[in-house]
Amino acid sequence: MSEQMNEMPLLEVRHLRKLFPAKSAFGTREKKFIKAVDDVSFTLNPRETLGVVGESGCGKSTMGRSVLRLIEPTDGEILYKGQDFKKASGQELRRMRAEMQIIFQDPYASLNPRMTIGEIIAEPLNIQKRYGSKEETREHVLKVMEVVGLNPKYYNRYPHEFSGGQRQRIGIARSIVLGPSLVVCDEPVSALDVSIQSQVLNLLRHLQESMGMAYIFISHNLSVIRHISDRVMVMYLGHVVELADKKQLYENPSHPYTQALLSAIPLPERHSTRKKVRQILHLAASSIQGALWLRRSALWKSRSLRILAAAICARAISAGDVINRCTFCI
Repeated sequence: MSEQMNEMPLLEVRHLRKLFPAKSAFGTREKKFIKAVDDVSFTLNPRETLGVVGESGCGKSTMGRSVLRLIEPTDGEILYKGQDFKKASGQELRRMRAEMQIIFQDPYASLNPRMTIGEIIAEPLNIQKRYGSKEETREHVLKVMEVVGLNPKYYNRYPHEFSGGQRQRIGIARSIVLGPSLVVCDEPVSALDVSIQSQVLNLLRHLQESMGMAYIFISHNLSVIRHISDRVMVMYLGHVVELADKKQLYENPSHPYTQALLSAIPLPERHSTRKKVRQILHLAASSIQGALWLRRSALWKSRSLRILAAAICARAISAGDVINRCTFCI
């Protein structure tokens, strides 16, 4: 980790925002927007894995896709190896995108059912015009298939002939075939069985060690994030509420929302989890007062969730306080 901090950041994201237009009330001209991602800033070092965690709908996937410009960000800066990726266009954008890839969450919807596996994996090579002949392209694709654990005999088969784990390996093969430096993993194991999840995670770690890639690993599974990440970024309602080294965050979380997330991890003892949650929420709600809580009517009916809200809406510890991590006010 110390070696990574001395290197030039591979990726710098500064004040990233993504707004989606929302329907306005009848008879009003005021434009309203949904703040999917609001003022997100972080850095990513070479060969590092940054875990991004948060509840569903907090903006994790939108942030990852905005970084790659699969969704055009509304505002902010994205610097890749010191170059402004947001302003890139034409051949420069094509060249930079070859080094920035994504693994999608759904291994079923992310593959074209009309294309064979060989064609799917070869498509990035053809777009980037890496090889002059089909034979060279096929040879490279077969090598990548072996690397991700796919039998080369499957080259001419179609996606519907494979299981979920095999389809995700096909998606991984497509993402690494160009030899990228950065891969956004958008919940790559959430749709898989637990036994298959471990195989895919081990494959991703092996590929990172052998190819020197950096990951932005998005997940709502705290155990998976702890297993694979070097640093962890916690998001809530489009904001970053805490960014810390993995060990620090899991052993001593600073923000009440992070504490609430970690306390929700089930423990073997039947009553210890509930007691732990109550203690954390009581301390957080009584000791730190502060910012605005977005009251969601469906959730607000539960008394336990109102107690949780009192903890989550607490004022974040400012980055200027004497702490060895980053926390942000929502």
